[in-house]
Amino acid sequence: MSRKKLISAGLVCWMFSAAGAAPAAADTLSANAIVATAEDRDIGRTQQSDSTMIMTNADGKTRTRKMSMIRKNFGADLKDQKAIYFFKYPEDIKNTSYLSVDWIEEGKDDDAWLYLPALKKVKRLAAADQSDPFLGSDFSYTDIKTSRNNYWDYRIIKDSDSVDGQDCWLVEGLPKNGDVDKVVQETGYNKIQLWVRKDNFIKVKGTFWAVKGKKIKHFTATDIEKIDGIWTARTNTLTTTKAGATEHSTTIKVDNVRYNDEVDDGYFTPLKMSRGIGR
Repeated sequence: MSRKKLISAGLVCWMFSAAGAAPAAADTLSANAIVATAEDRDIGRTQQSDSTMIMTNADGKTRTRKMSMIRKNFGADLKDQKAIYFFKYPEDIKNTSYLSVDWIEEGKDDDAWLYLPALKKVKRLAAADQSDPFLGSDFSYTDIKTSRNNYWDYRIIKDSDSVDGQDCWLVEGLPKNGDVDKVVQETGYNKIQLWVRKDNFIKVKGTFWAVKGKKIKHFTATDIEKIDGIWTARTNTLTTTKAGATEHSTTIKVDNVRYNDEVDDGYFTPLKMSRGIGR
């Protein structure tokens, strides 16, 4: 079975680009069509960016990590996607890298690898590993992958709800075809809610019900601006709560974003993971 991407919880395309153009007669769209429109957006043929990841615990203590990301779309209609992340700071995680190759074809498994320099070994990640935390953050490996609608069947909860002064649809997603076990195994969630802006179909807010630990995660995308004509959320936060109390959160701030530059395919190999971004 294909791991056809979570929400934005690819959140990566939530996190790093969130472009969309409103179609005609938007008010008549179904919930599934709203999300599909939000996900079928121009995110550029390629993307390169730097990010600062700030992880905060319940006591307010923070840890900071820095990474670079390179993405390239390929295949028919540029719907397949490969992305690689290189961690640069601090020393205890420096040179760690993560590579994913996501296939749009239904039934084709995505590919993912993790390189840990302490072990000097590239590890292939199984589908069941994708709901694990992304290197200790609140985001899972699935969360940072490209957003697709294949897991969820949506319904409109509110036709109009304001987020940061912008009119949004509020939609709720439940596992498609009642396949709860598969969805939970591959995403970690059994229900999600999304706030989608009506003017540009950006997903600016989300709530995700995690089965493990009975936790609820809250997502926000802020500092939204156009870069090279593509809507980009510069600040993205995921907060994990349990019984109404905050346990910890992760904020990713994105800088130096460039779209549609030429990117060599040689970046997206397990060998490159061990060599690093500048080698």
